[in-house]
Amino acid sequence: MKKTMMGMLAVASTLALAACSNNQSAVATSKAGNVTQEEFYKALKTTSGEQTLQRLVLQKVLENDAKDKKALEEEAKTEVANQVKQYGGEDALKAVLARSGFTSVDAYRDTVYLNKLITAAVKKSTTFSDEEVQKYYDSWEPRATAQHILIGVAQNASDEEKAEAKKKAEDLIKQLKDGADFDTLAKENSTDKSSAENGGKIGPFRRSEMVKEFADAAYGLSVGSITEEPVLTQYGYHIIKLVDKPEKGSLSDVRSTLEDELLAEKLKDTATIHSVVSSLVKEADVKITDDTLKNALKDFSENTPNVTEQSQTTGN
Repeated sequence: MKKTMMGMLAVASTLALAACSNNQSAVATSKAGNVTQEEFYKALKTTSGEQTLQRLVLQKVLENDAKDKKALEEEAKTEVANQVKQYGGEDALKAVLARSGFTSVDAYRDTVYLNKLITAAVKKSTTFSDEEVQKYYDSWEPRATAQHILIGVAQNASDEEKAEAKKKAEDLIKQLKDGADFDTLAKENSTDKSSAENGGKIGPFRRSEMVKEFADAAYGLSVGSITEEPVLTQYGYHIIKLVDKPEKGSLSDVRSTLEDELLAEKLKDTATIHSVVSSLVKEADVKITDDTLKNALKDFSENTPNVTEQSQTTGN
């Protein structure tokens, strides 16, 4: 469904343009013949009409439910603008997005906006009982921030290669104990290039977001301390420094954080999202007057949770 959804976002704007351009009967001309607006519209309607209508209706329904749709739209614009900057321009971002089926940055921006509308709808319809929050709090830990240096080891590495990697990690720990700068050693030695340029910094992260060996070692440190021995994970040997791990506040102090995390879990649940969106569609009393598009909202009148693919496209 994802590729279909991505394609239809671009189609939606094309349909709107065709509908508004009454002073021009052809969208393409040639010596072989013209392509009229009517022909173009019929072709688009046949190939992706139901998907396009579904998205347009869902957006209107969700916007009607949103407390501040303009703010969400601006958030989406800002988020995508930051990604354009991060990747070095629209062309570079577009190349990355193409791997996920997006045809343009505009289509991606539309989906980011739709994700935010879905999130807002689920949040608005969700309440957590004191019992639910208390249970989550009992096992909850604040997010930690760490630095690490990874000496990578291939899965098929020989015993000699593993021993060499461990020795290098042990040598780096000795250098750090002697006063070497962690940032510098990370930049020069870590095979985790995604964090190396930032001095090996990662996080804030939850324990469950990291491999067990790494998480146990990081959460076992006091702030500012470094692992005494290299920590072996499936990726190789890590040297870990705990940068920050806030104290666990009282339930009342962290309740909003707990509810945000509980909401994030709900947003991973297909059935929850489908239920919320289907309920809003039903309340809106949507009627499709074109028989050829009558199945556009079929997904939201049956127990078939398909909307989640839209909400997880960006991982928001």
